[in-house]
Amino acid sequence: MNNHVIKSDFLVIGSGIAGLTFSIKASTHGSVNIVTKRSLTDSATRLAQGGIAAVVSPEDSFESHIEDTLRVGCGLCHRDVVESIVRAAPAQIRDLIELGVEFCRADDDTGFDLGLEGGHS
Repeated sequence: MNNHVIKSDFLVIGSGIAGLTFSIKASTHGSVNIVTKRSLTDSATRLAQGGIAAVVSPEDSFESHIEDTLRVGCGLCHRDVVESIVRAAPAQIRDLIELGVEFCRADDDTGFDLGLEGGHS
């Protein structure tokens, strides 16, 4: 049996967008190891068809996104948590772009290829 020990300050499980984003930020505070079941580029995030829901268009509003989320959450969502996440989303999108995440683009005022996925008005 191999008794090789790998040490790090942070151990991240998964190579999706959340794990990799955390890994980049944590790397400024210490060493990071990422454990994933396949390769670093093989994650459900890469395969996601619905994209990320965020208010990035002047035709959208935080209020409608919050209400849509609460409605489809069927009473399981905490309003304060939903409001916090929805309002923080545009800044998170900008952070992801700065990290090199490529989103589908369009030639409109948002620059994003916006879709209307299930649960959104």
